[in-house]
Amino acid sequence: MTIPSTRTLQVGDLAPDFTVTDDAGQPLTFSGWRGRWVVLFFFPRAAATHCQMQARRFQALFPEFRAAGAQLVGVSSDTRQSQVEFRGLCQLDFPLIPDRTHALSSLYGVLDEPEPGDEVRPARRETFLISPDGRIAAHWRDVVPHTHAAEVLERLRAIRGAE
Repeated sequence: MTIPSTRTLQVGDLAPDFTVTDDAGQPLTFSGWRGRWVVLFFFPRAAATHCQMQARRFQALFPEFRAAGAQLVGVSSDTRQSQVEFRGLCQLDFPLIPDRTHALSSLYGVLDEPEPGDEVRPARRETFLISPDGRIAAHWRDVVPHTHAAEVLERLRAIRGAE
């Protein structure tokens, strides 16, 4: 996968295709979700309290996202092992992508600067709602972890209602 400039994608842009390995070691290809809505949410650290809260909120609404035809996917710069532990801790039913090489964070333009003393650059907490035709339908930059999943679901339902 080539890593283009770190320009953040905008609403209406074509979401870039990617092939990665998820936290379970399974290959994931974005193009495999064509025809479905995709909620791609980036978070900084699996061990952080706010990241856990955000993931758990998405999990709580997972049946509703699935009923709306959406695939949930979480991405962070954590290692695969950290993601496996995060999945167990939060009891998640959707894939997590360990983005240790920053390929996806760079591709989607959400790579942040490291905190003092950290060696790994984290992803910013941002979310992309991607339409079945592969276009960015909505993009959230100011994510409030405890209310964000409901906000995304509401937006998805509103867009789907207009279809």
